[in-house]
Amino acid sequence: MKKKLLYFLILLSGFACSEPQKTEKAACCSTTPVSSGQQAGILPGSSLYHLETGFTDPSGKPFTLQQLAGKTVVITMFFSHCEYACPMMIHDLKQIEEHFSSEERDKFQFVLVSFDHLRDTAERLSAYAHTQGMSGNWLLLHGEQDAVKDLSVVLDIVYEAQENGSFAHSNKKIILDKSGTVVFAEEGLQRAPDAAVSKLKELI
Repeated sequence: MKKKLLYFLILLSGFACSEPQKTEKAACCSTTPVSSGQQAGILPGSSLYHLETGFTDPSGKPFTLQQLAGKTVVITMFFSHCEYACPMMIHDLKQIEEHFSSEERDKFQFVLVSFDHLRDTAERLSAYAHTQGMSGNWLLLHGEQDAVKDLSVVLDIVYEAQENGSFAHSNKKIILDKSGTVVFAEEGLQRAPDAAVSKLKELI
C-alpha cells in the first residue's frame, strides 16, 4: 500500500509528466478505465480515484472512491463526536448547498470521511447523517486506520488522535471535478460560500 500511495503522490505532483512531447506524456501518465456502471472514460493521472483504498458506506456496504467518478464532489474529513470544528464545517457546507436548486444538487455530492475509524462505524454515521439532516447528495464514509491516513495525505488534511479520543485536525473543503481531480481547496471555517459556489456552478 505504501508503494502504491507513493506512486499516486508522484502522479499528483506532476513530476512524472514534465516532458513536453505528447507521446512521452501519454507513456508516463497511466490512466485507469472507469469500472462498469460508471461514466465511460478514463481517469487522468491527477485523479484522486487512483487511490485504491476501500471504505464502508452508511449501509455497511464496501465503497471505493472510484464509484464517485462522473459526478462533481465536495469532500472533507471530520469525525462525528467533534463538538466544535466539524459542526461548523458542516454548517459551511450546508450554506453552499443552499445556493442550489434541488435539480442542481443532484449533480454534485458532499462526501465526508471520518478520522475516527474506531467509533464512527457505518451504523454510527448513518444515525449521525439522519440527525444532521444529511440526505440525498450527502455521503458519509468509514475507513480503517490505513485508509483514513492514505486519504488524509493525498488531500493534505492533517490530523492527530488525542488521548481523550478526540482529534486535532485541519479544516479543509475540497472540490473534485468529474474525473476526481482537485480543482478547488479552501482552508478554514466560517468562510463565505461564494468561491466554492462559483466553482460548483462552473462544473455542473
